[in-house]
This record gives sequence, structure tokens and C-alpha cells, in this order.
Amino acid sequence: MVSGLVSEMRWSILPLFVVFSMLVLQVVTENEAFASDSLKPVITTPEDIYVTSKIPTSVFYSVTAVDNTNKQIPVICDKGIGHIFNPGKTTVRCYTVDSLGNEARTSFVVTVGYEIVKIPNWFKLTTGYWVNNQMSDTEYAKTLEFLLENKIIHVPYSNHSKEITNSEIPIWIKTNSQKWIQGNASDDEFSIGIQWMLERGLVKI
Repeated sequence: MVSGLVSEMRWSILPLFVVFSMLVLQVVTENEAFASDSLKPVITTPEDIYVTSKIPTSVFYSVTAVDNTNKQIPVICDKGIGHIFNPGKTTVRCYTVDSLGNEARTSFVVTVGYEIVKIPNWFKLTTGYWVNNQMSDTEYAKTLEFLLENKIIHVPYSNHSKEITNSEIPIWIKTNSQKWIQGNASDDEFSIGIQWMLERGLVKI
């Protein structure tokens, strides 16, 4: 009878032991995963911001950050939301750190000016097709017209076009474009070619 009682107690205790072991294993696994987390948080900022103004202007934007579990965490920028930016280009630097000390930093540029140049970096790929003769002058000009009309690209130019009969884009513009693609010319330098085409009617908006 005693041995039977002991046997029953053994079987009744066994499930509790199994459950306890599983809980301990789960906690250990979670702690190991937590301790081994070395992934940097991800900061989401706006694209470079362009504001047309001749005077210092307040600029509002949204910046967020999440850790590797997609949990939102605080992010700090050295130029706060609504900061008054002077005319010209200003770099905004942002920083965040998660609960395990993993840091992340990023930045974007705010440009305030009357005659500003706005050219997205991805346009280098399109320009590369044209430079490498994978896109005709006409196709490239039409692409520029679309992007200018929709204010995806912005350059200062004269509205009084000097009509020319030759629709071929000069080789010096293609040469400057190649330098821009390679990072050897600034957006402002690249925009000179676009302004030239606008003023001479090769590109019309």
C-alpha cells in the first residue's frame, strides 16, 4: 500500500516537474536572446527637405525610431521639430539608443532658400542610363520635364527660353552628368546643365 502511494505521488509530481522545467527553459532562452541582441535601432527620417523662403523659416518634420522588436523608442535630433532654419543648407543629426545600449545615428539636410536646387539621389541611376546611351536625349528630356513639372526636381531658371533647332543635348552636359554620378560634382553643378536645357527649350515645363 505504501509503495502504491509513493508511486501515485511520483506520477502526480512528474507533470509539475515537466511544466516547471519548460518554464525555466523558456526564461533561459528569452534571457539568452535578450542578452545577445546587438541589432541597432532603426531611425526613420524624412528625405532631404527643401523650403522656398528668403528669410529664416520654421520647419516641421517627423522622425521615429524602433528597436529590433519593432517597439517605438525615443529619438533626439539636434535641431528640434519647428526649429527656425536660416537660409542655406543645414544638416539635422538624429540619435537613439535602445534598452540594451545599441545606438543608431542618421541625418538629413534642410535647405532654405529662394533659388534652391532639389535633385533626388536616385536620379543618378536614370541619368546613368542616358550617359551610357541606354536612353535617348528625347527620352531623358521628357523624364526631366515630368520630374520638374511635378516638383520632384527643382532648379532655378529663366522662363524666357531661347529656342534652338537642334534637339541634341551638348556633350559637355553629359560629361558633367558623369562627374555628378561619380560624386565628383555637386547637385548645384549638375543643375547648370538642366538650367541650360530649360533656357534653350530642350526641356519645357
